[in-house]
Amino acid sequence: MPPSDGLQISDAAVVARYLRLRNYFHDELLPQIEHALEQKYEVQPARRIPLTLGSLVRNGFLRPREGELWPVVFLTPVNISMALAVQLTTERLTALGTVVNGPRPLRHRHWEDWWGWEATLAEIHPRIFHLFAPEQEAVVLNWYNSHLEWLARNGLLGRKKSG
Repeated sequence: MPPSDGLQISDAAVVARYLRLRNYFHDELLPQIEHALEQKYEVQPARRIPLTLGSLVRNGFLRPREGELWPVVFLTPVNISMALAVQLTTERLTALGTVVNGPRPLRHRHWEDWWGWEATLAEIHPRIFHLFAPEQEAVVLNWYNSHLEWLARNGLLGRKKSG
């Protein structure tokens, strides 16, 4: 085997960056999304976590009379994509009809039965890697919030009563 086909010294750095990103999403970003969900919308914690090798999830939520909702990060060594996965019944899908900016079938393995939104970081913001860390985080959080609001506007996610 030629030396170029084997492990390189830089491989440890790639793994370290991957683990650092995974920890950031799991320990910092997903908890912020979960907190916003619990504070603003009528949801209950879901009991099962559909972990797969390529999907990073922490907690999901039950929407009363509607099914589950999961903030997901699909993290591979070469790509990062955000997703908001939603369980939708056939009746709900039919009632929605054709909608612009609505949920679509998810494309990732083990998530094919789920609907929602997914986008790579570059699709969320074309110059995301040129932004400072707090701006990057705000862009990603806004992406999740916009889709949660779409669900709420379309009767698929109840808002908590203020007061």
